[in-house]
Amino acid sequence: MEKEKNPGFYNFKVAFGILGISLIIAAFVFGFFFYQARGIRDYVQVVGAATQGFESDIVKWNITLEENTDLDNIRDGYNSIQEKRNKLFQILGNKGILPEDINTNPINTMKRWDRNGEVAGYTLNQPFFIISPKVEVIEQLALNPDELLEEDIFFQISSLEYFYSEIDVLKKDLLELATRNARERAEMILKESGHKVGKMIWSQAGVFQIIEPYSTEVESYGMYNTESRKKEIKVTVHAQFLIQ
Repeated sequence: MEKEKNPGFYNFKVAFGILGISLIIAAFVFGFFFYQARGIRDYVQVVGAATQGFESDIVKWNITLEENTDLDNIRDGYNSIQEKRNKLFQILGNKGILPEDINTNPINTMKRWDRNGEVAGYTLNQPFFIISPKVEVIEQLALNPDELLEEDIFFQISSLEYFYSEIDVLKKDLLELATRNARERAEMILKESGHKVGKMIWSQAGVFQIIEPYSTEVESYGMYNTESRKKEIKVTVHAQFLIQ
């Protein structure tokens, strides 16, 4: 006759098997977290920075000619703006400003009102903008308009904006400098520890701040100052380096 199985012995075997599996899982989990924790201690994280000054080589001159007319001489206003515009273009051409550098917008017409709320006449204005590498020539005309005033040319609006044609190249160079600075900072941190800086395993560049010299103004989304001819460009690089 077959011997009756011992239920207690069977339950002991099951419990022992579950315990064994649990120990294996626990060892795996402990090993994983130990590896992760050790990995955190195997790198150093730093922020590198770089700043460089530069001077704009492109200028944008925004100008607007304006004429006020009575109700019955609006045609004279148009003719006056056209005459001044032609004189302006001739002066610019004599200074080497090419026609393709000048962008002309249509003449705008707005009603003028008197104190009684009635239409007294019209205001005509025509906007232009000039983009040129002849920065000093444009600056001379914009900042010292005596030559223009002699021809009865004056502007309702006149403003200068400055840009740099090699800005993309400059940004790449600055990122290289900031990354190099990050490694140098990591080396300084580990200098007294007996360890060395290994390869970079992660990096992230910040936004570019293009500002006027000695300005502390920054924006989280970056800045591009166009008001100053001389500028500074700044960038940071967050980086992680393996520790050897």
